[in-house]
Amino acid sequence: MTASRKTTLFTKLRRHGTTALLAGAVALISACAQTRPAPAAGQDPLVISQSTDAALQQYLAKIYPNLRGAFAVSPDGQNSFYLFCPDISCNPPLYGGLAKTQCYSLTGAECILLYVGRDPRYAYTVSPTKTPVGHHGYRRATPLNELPVFND
Repeated sequence: MTASRKTTLFTKLRRHGTTALLAGAVALISACAQTRPAPAAGQDPLVISQSTDAALQQYLAKIYPNLRGAFAVSPDGQNSFYLFCPDISCNPPLYGGLAKTQCYSLTGAECILLYVGRDPRYAYTVSPTKTPVGHHGYRRATPLNELPVFND
């Protein structure tokens, strides 16, 4: 019979600690990795109107320093709604869902999330022809320091 090898507490901690550290590092790296969905094979990019493109340019100008916000557009490209944050910390943080919901209330159609922050989520082109102006809206999110709780 062979004698069982005695393992010390330090050896066990080192072995399990290394495993936990590696698992944490992999989780952190995968959480930080950005994936950008591409249009499906054979799918044409969304065509947005010139007025929607003007609203998109306003949105991109407003979120430049903080990278917080979302821009949703109707399936026909005529209508849009965006939500932006003027500060690093805003309430609420669910920009994409709110932008899509508000866009839906403008159009009555399920909207497409075109941008989150400055990250495009859907391929699009701007229509070369002038079309009637659609409905475009926006909302400024409330920074935490402007909430009544923080203003004593």
